[in-house]
Amino acid sequence: MKITSTPWPSQSYLKALRPEPGAGVELALLAAYSADPVAIVAALLALVARDNDDTDGSRRDLADAIETLRGKARIVVQRGRLAKMRHTPRLTGVLDQFLREVPFDEREGSWHPKAALIRFCGVKASEWRLWVGSRNLTAPENLDVGLVLVGGGRQGRVIPGVEGIAHALAVQADLPGVRPDHLAAEVAALRWRAPAGTRIDSIFMAKGDGRSKLPTLPRRVDALTVVSPFIDATFLNHVAKTEVADGRRILLSTTREIERLAATTARFGALYALDAPDYPSSDPGSPVAETAGAALLETETLNAGLHAKLLHFRMGTKRKLWLGSANATARAWTGRNVEIIVQASITETIEAGLLVLLGSARTVDPIAHEKLVDVALEADVLDVARSQVASAWRAGIRIDDTGLTLVHAAATPHPHDLTIHLEVGLITGDFAPWPRGQQEIAFGQVPRDQQTELIQLAVSKDGLRREWMQRAPAEPPLGPDRDRAAFVRLLGVRGFLLWIAGLLVGIANAGDDDSWTSDELPPARPPSTLPAWRVDQALPTLEEILGAWARDRNGFDRADRRIRDYLPAVLEQAVVDDPAGHAQLEAFKELWTMVRHGLGTRR
Repeated sequence: MKITSTPWPSQSYLKALRPEPGAGVELALLAAYSADPVAIVAALLALVARDNDDTDGSRRDLADAIETLRGKARIVVQRGRLAKMRHTPRLTGVLDQFLREVPFDEREGSWHPKAALIRFCGVKASEWRLWVGSRNLTAPENLDVGLVLVGGGRQGRVIPGVEGIAHALAVQADLPGVRPDHLAAEVAALRWRAPAGTRIDSIFMAKGDGRSKLPTLPRRVDALTVVSPFIDATFLNHVAKTEVADGRRILLSTTREIERLAATTARFGALYALDAPDYPSSDPGSPVAETAGAALLETETLNAGLHAKLLHFRMGTKRKLWLGSANATARAWTGRNVEIIVQASITETIEAGLLVLLGSARTVDPIAHEKLVDVALEADVLDVARSQVASAWRAGIRIDDTGLTLVHAAATPHPHDLTIHLEVGLITGDFAPWPRGQQEIAFGQVPRDQQTELIQLAVSKDGLRREWMQRAPAEPPLGPDRDRAAFVRLLGVRGFLLWIAGLLVGIANAGDDDSWTSDELPPARPPSTLPAWRVDQALPTLEEILGAWARDRNGFDRADRRIRDYLPAVLEQAVVDDPAGHAQLEAFKELWTMVRHGLGTRR
């Protein structure tokens, strides 16, 4: 069967996070089942309009993003699903402040929604965006589907269910000053504009309590389509109760899933398959991609593995589409997982885009699998062990005169299988064995720039290994000084000054800035074979300072905040790296203080 039509338009997921020129982020709550450092940083950079499809992002850009978004942004994921890169960049540790984990026991249910709720402040008025789809916050690219709703103003319509998303995200994000009830009420009153060709009937967020119901479908329709990378017999048999005029229910999944449930999928008259989705590997032999790669797409990605989740039917001129995070399984639709599902009425044009998706797949002959019986998925003992560790996690980090100590409040979270080994360490440090029954692991004195709440964990057996990250809240909490020490350590004195120069005078070639993924440290002193640089060669002059103030007051204020926030750490490092330069920096500090007071700079 040859299907040709107009594809759905492609749009970057990161574009949905990016503010318009002149606007900024007041609040950003992101949800995903899984995440990795590369995609987390890409999202943070997009929220401050510093993302670039061709690069990972620079150290200075990431520093700006963290300073701008501190206290405004959170990313909520399933505990145990923070992927660890084979080479973990030193700056990964500063991402802890943006991450919160939901402690679902994955043997029973999962935190599985994919959404982003953002409030932007602009020159004229505030604007809201709500992105809902199937895309995790991970670097590997799959074929995902999502949509963006724009809130605020008089156009659009009130959409039932958005308040539930806002409330749930706010509760899990636990941002100071954000009250879930107030946020839900504010969002509920907004009018939302949907993409052309769609009318949002409702948005539903399952609570993970198992009290939801399978979708209600008509007894007979003209067309019925299920798209999902994971399926189960309960859901498919429920959908198959609906009769189709031509007798051809359509299923798009993966070959493995279609064959695994062959006795059930045979009830669908048209079977299509795409490759299985790609996920960040927890096997250290297969690293998370080191680059963010192409942008994440709103409605259709590159021809990669299938990760979109859709349910569609047509009855006369009535066309309905469900999309979001829920796979075609009873676990997803009956509420054992926390999921977000959008129900929309769509036009023929939008429906035609679904046909393009089917046309990109390969057909599977149902006859070949008619007599096969369903086979059980093989259980990965290490994945089970990871879920056991994650669900039992009750850890925090104590900081005192002895250094940093991981303290587990209950029985240690070791796997039930006594032959599986558990290792632990700060994400900025090394692994060490975690003996069973030992509730405290001493990390000792850790330099301020390497302190973090992110813990790396590993389970291993018979030469196989799984590694991932989890968060352990620190007491007392780590503050902004930790972030600044980490960036200054990698930027160096000269790198910091070039950063300030770029902010003040817009120098396009203000020196190379390494990717945030690079751990290469600046030389303490230049090699004798290279010409020595002096700090005063990078220091902004009085004329440049005054010119920046006259040209762009807001830009001057940004530079002022960076200087006041970072200069103490720069001075501390200069004592070791360049004692002569330290004196020049002290002189610059006095000059800057005098100028900003003379100009009446806002504090």
